[in-house]
Formats: sequence, C-alpha cells, structure tokens
Amino acid sequence: MNISDELLNAGNSAPSEEDLVEMYNKLLQTDPEKAKDIEEATKALQEKVLPTPGCCLKTKNVKSNEKVFINVCTSSTVPTPRDITERELQELVESIEDENAIVDYRVPMSIGEAHAELDKQNNGCSVYDVIINPAYLAKIRGSQVFLGFFMSIVIEGVYNKYNVELDRNWIMLKRKKFVGSLQEQYMRTKTLIQEMPGTSPSVHTPAAEKPKFTIQKEPAEGHPMFLIAEIMLPKAIRAKTISLDIGEDRLVMTVKPYLYDLDIFLPYRLVQNQCGSQFNVKTKVLTVTMPVQQPS
Repeated sequence: MNISDELLNAGNSAPSEEDLVEMYNKLLQTDPEKAKDIEEATKALQEKVLPTPGCCLKTKNVKSNEKVFINVCTSSTVPTPRDITERELQELVESIEDENAIVDYRVPMSIGEAHAELDKQNNGCSVYDVIINPAYLAKIRGSQVFLGFFMSIVIEGVYNKYNVELDRNWIMLKRKKFVGSLQEQYMRTKTLIQEMPGTSPSVHTPAAEKPKFTIQKEPAEGHPMFLIAEIMLPKAIRAKTISLDIGEDRLVMTVKPYLYDLDIFLPYRLVQNQCGSQFNVKTKVLTVTMPVQQPS
C-alpha cells in the first residue's frame, strides 16, 4: 500500500461525485515497475502450506443441490482471533445486524478454492478447505455458539469469494476429519503488521494508542461505491512511519515506533488492488479511499 505525503484539500464536507471519479481514476493508474516490485514482494511474503486435518462438515449448494464438504484444517501460520467469551460473541452477533456497524473483531482464516471429490457413494461433490489456527479449532469444538458463528462466516466467505451459496443447515461428521485430499494453499508467512491484536509482542505493545477515526460511505444511501476513512494521527511525523494493510474486509494500520495501532473489520467487501491513501502532514490526517465491490 503506497502512502504519499501529498497534501489533501482541507474541508469538512464529503467529496463531490466529480472528486470521487477523479480519485477513482487516479487509483487505476499504476506504475508498471512499481506493480512488478509489489508483486515480487508479495510472493516473498508467502509460501505454500499443507494444512493439518481437523474436522469435516457437510452441507449443500443451494442452487445445484450438490453435496458440499467443508474441511476445517489448521496451521500455526494463521493467527488466532482475539479471545472473547460466548456472551461477548452473542453481543457481537447482535451488533452485526446493523449493516453500517464497524466491528473490531475478525476470525483469521484462509478459504481455498473448491476441489472436486467423490463421497462414500462415489457421487461427485465439492470440497472447500478452510484453514484456521489450531487453538481456534479447539475453541469451536468446545462450544456450539462459536461453531455456529464460525460456520456462518465460512458460508458468507464462500459466497463473497466464489459466489457460491451454501445451505446454512449443516452437520458435523463424527468419524471423518476430512473428505478427499487436502490442498496446499499460499499463506502469508511474514508481515510488518500484526494479524490480530496481542499475537506478536514485538509488534503490538500496550503503549500503542488506538487513534480516533471516522468512516463515511459514498454515496451515503444504499450500497456505496467507496468507503472513505479519516484516521487522526497527531503524533505521526511522516508517511513513511505508517504501515497500512487492507484486506477484503479489513483495515490494519500501525505507526512506528509504537505510536498507533488500529485493526477494524468493515461491513463491505473491498477492491483491494484499487485502494489508495494519503497522509496530510499539516493536519496529521491519514485518508484511505477504499472502492467497494458492487453486487453482481
């Protein structure tokens, strides 16, 4: 994520439609050499991981009625989520019902592409391998509340990533840890930004503050084209001290040396490769523009 020192026009009003179009066009302009460097750097941060089998759940494709199996696998490469209680999880689920809610909680996972397999009757089926941290697997095995929540976000994740709608009526297979053969997945093994709070003492420290921020939808009504975050960083001196990572539905930011730490879950899927950011060295405001995936 490139962060420049270019100054932004100050003002309290939201950007006009013309400003948004211009901003969007700028985001599409990519330096080929810079893009190549980013691609090589991304590859260097990843390696193939063969997950460890954990448990298997059965559901079906709503449209085709085909059997679908979810191989829940583990790898220590995947961070563990912040530890919360069942009551806190239930309160979190209630808050998610508000489509504009900004939820500061996420379950790190990797959902692989579907692979064709045969069930025990030798009928064709689809299988998705979902990789989570081993500690979180133990958590969902010991709690129907956490297991139900986990399957809800897996089903949502498969739909958002592959446009496949799975039946929310699922069962756990008692005598099978996985169906078919587990597939290797590319996983991020190094990062300058922690995946979840508290997982890396060398990155996260109690001295880091959570900065004030606002997130606006553009347009304000209906499904937005953009999310625009303004993060107040009064102690930041230059843009090069800011590390920013934007995922499909998540924004993670740190400011060195341990000045600020922000990790927020967003209620929309983002177009990651078109996100942009600018730091105003006078106002000390980091503005992040995030195009939103549009409904198909």
